[in-house]
Amino acid sequence: MIWNHRITRILVGISLFALAIVLLLPGLTGFTSLDGTVNARFAIVNAPIDGEVAETPPKVGARVLPGEPLALLHNTRVNRAILSSLQADHMTAVEHATALKRERDELVRLRDQLAARMEVFTRTTIADLERQVEILNKRVKVSEAQDNVAQVDFDRRLALEAKGVLSTKMVESARAVWEAAGGELEISGLTVAQLEQKLEAVRQGVFVLGDGQNDVPYSRQRQDEVIVRINDLNTRIAENETRAAQVQKQLIEEENRVRSLTSASVPSPFDGVVWSSNIVNGSNVILNTELMRILDCSDLFVDILVPEVDYQEIYPGLTAEVRLLGAGDVFKGVVLSVRGSSAVAEKDTLAANQPETTKRNDRIRVGLAPSALNTDFPNFCQVGRSVQVRLPKPNIGIWHWVEGLWFSIL
Repeated sequence: MIWNHRITRILVGISLFALAIVLLLPGLTGFTSLDGTVNARFAIVNAPIDGEVAETPPKVGARVLPGEPLALLHNTRVNRAILSSLQADHMTAVEHATALKRERDELVRLRDQLAARMEVFTRTTIADLERQVEILNKRVKVSEAQDNVAQVDFDRRLALEAKGVLSTKMVESARAVWEAAGGELEISGLTVAQLEQKLEAVRQGVFVLGDGQNDVPYSRQRQDEVIVRINDLNTRIAENETRAAQVQKQLIEEENRVRSLTSASVPSPFDGVVWSSNIVNGSNVILNTELMRILDCSDLFVDILVPEVDYQEIYPGLTAEVRLLGAGDVFKGVVLSVRGSSAVAEKDTLAANQPETTKRNDRIRVGLAPSALNTDFPNFCQVGRSVQVRLPKPNIGIWHWVEGLWFSIL
C-alpha cells in the first residue's frame, strides 16, 4: 500500500513536524491573548444644583463636543430669605446715610449763616472800638493841652509868689489844677491802652466787652455747637456708607449664589459619546445626582491577561498588534502598564468589564494608537468589542524555558 512506502512515511513525518513548528512558533516568538476587550474611561456628570431638567438632554449614543450643554436645570424653590434681608439692610443703610446728609447740609447752611453774622458783628465791634480809641486819643491830646496850661499857670503863680505878688493859697490852687490835669492825662492814656488791647483781642476773635460777659458771642457759641454736630454727622455718615458698601459686597455674593442655584447649564467635559443617561425632560434631580456618563474616545486601550511566568518578558513601551474579533484590520498598540495577578484593578470609571481569571495571570494594559476607532462615535468607538492581541518576544527564550522546567522538576 501507499502508506507503507518509505517516501510516504517521510512525507507524513515532515508534515507532522512542520505542523508542530507552526503550532509552537507563535508561542515561541510572542504572546497571544484572546480575552482582550476594547475599553475606555467615562466621566460621570453630576447635577450641580437641585432642580428640574428644562430641555431634552442628548440621547444615549449621541456625540457631544467639549462645552456643549448636556442638561439645563431650573430651580424655582431657592431660598431667598438671606438675599431679601441683605437688600433691606443695604436700603436701610443708604436711606440713613441720605437722611444724615440732608441734616448735615442744613447745619452747614446754618453754620455759614452764623459765620456771616459773626463776621458782621466782628467788623462792627472792631469799627466801634477803633472809633472809641480815636475819640480817646483826641481826649488825650486835650488832656495834654490842659496839663500844659495848668503847668504854665502853676509856674507863673509860683514865680509871682516868690515876688510877693500872690499868696500861697493861690499857688496851691494852681498846683492842684495842674495835678488834676496830669491825672486826667494819665487816665486817658490808660483808657486808650485798654481799648487797644480789646481791639487787638477782637481782631484775634476774643471779645472782652466788660464784666459779666462771655469772651465769645452767642453766634460763635452756636457756630461751635453746629460744627461739633456736623463732625458727628460726618462720622455717622461714614459708618453708614461703610456699612452699605459691606452689605453691597455681601449682596453681590448672595445674588451670585442665588443665581447659580436658580439655573445651571451642565457642559460636556470633552469630545465623546453619551454612554448612559438617567434623565429626561422634566426630571427632578437633587444635588450631586448622577445625570449621565460621557465616554472618552480619545484614549482607547485593551486589558489582557498573560501568564505570570512571562512577566519579565513584557514591559511598558513594548509594541503590540490588536485585531478586532471577526475583523481583518490590525491596529497598532503599545504596552502601558504591567500588573501582577494580585493587583487590584480599577473598575469604577471603565466602560467595559476587565477580563476575570482565577489563575496566576498578569494584567497587561495596551494603549491603542489613534485610529478610526477613536472617531467611530455611532458605535461607541467599538468599546466592549473582543480583540486578539499579539505581543512579540524580544528573544525566543528556549534556554529560559529549559531553566524553568528544570526548576519545576527540582
